[in-house]
Amino acid sequence: MKRWFLFYCLLAVSLLTACGVEEEYNPLPYVQPDFSINIHGYPKLTGGLPVKLLEYCGYKNNKIIIVPQGFSNDKYEAFDATCTRDIKIETTSITLNDGAFTATCSKCGTVYNLRTGYAQNQSFRLHRYRANRSNDRIYITN
Repeated sequence: MKRWFLFYCLLAVSLLTACGVEEEYNPLPYVQPDFSINIHGYPKLTGGLPVKLLEYCGYKNNKIIIVPQGFSNDKYEAFDATCTRDIKIETTSITLNDGAFTATCSKCGTVYNLRTGYAQNQSFRLHRYRANRSNDRIYITN
């Protein structure tokens, strides 16, 4: 009897403390970007600064921001340029701040850190897309 009790206690503890993969909260509806860009078409990007794409892409065509990570320019992050503060009321495209790794929403004033995607002093973030570099191209997918 004690063995079964011990067995069930250990089973319960292991199930309660098991690690799981948490999904990132995303307030935006699903968007399927599937395109690539040539990095040489964006001089700021090759210079290590973030770039807001000019193509129609992202949620409600608010564009996608590509951000170089690190100093080697071989890793990139991609974020939807839609402010996620209050997506149910209005969708606003954020604006890059020149020479900085931040972007600001012109409607609500929220400032986003483009290294992490999080709004400064807030718990919400921009929607992240996958950005993979292969030779001179960066592929943006969901």
